[in-house]
Amino acid sequence: MKDKSRTDIELTPLKAEIEAIFSERNIDEDCDTIASLLSPYQKLVSSSLSQGRYAEAVTILLEVLESLTYHFVEDEHYKYFDDMYSPDYVCQEMMEAVISAIKNGNFPDAELQQLKEGIEKLKHTEAYEDYGVPYALDAWDMSC
Repeated sequence: MKDKSRTDIELTPLKAEIEAIFSERNIDEDCDTIASLLSPYQKLVSSSLSQGRYAEAVTILLEVLESLTYHFVEDEHYKYFDDMYSPDYVCQEMMEAVISAIKNGNFPDAELQQLKEGIEKLKHTEAYEDYGVPYALDAWDMSC
């Protein structure tokens, strides 16, 4: 396994930061290092939501989920855990925060539509179709 550059995506500064987290050097048992490095983004999503920066929260969530689904398959993360894929738990917490904000009724329609489209795209990835990752997408389905 070697680090792969993502030529299929536009590397915004945010995306470049997130992609760096999924570096081969950060893969360990249960992918705990990756989960730890994603934790600040979970906090940023919660902070953004509480401050009414919904577009920022949706962008961060979707960027993290997209990188996770790509690297889970490409870097064979499924080989590094038995029953706990730690990055998925961080993503689930992010999704739950977004779902909670939506249920509170203040979520703008444009950002909700962006989220729905992004989630639908992720549901057609190999990671989700073959492995059920990220589980956060199931949390979304259960909330609807």
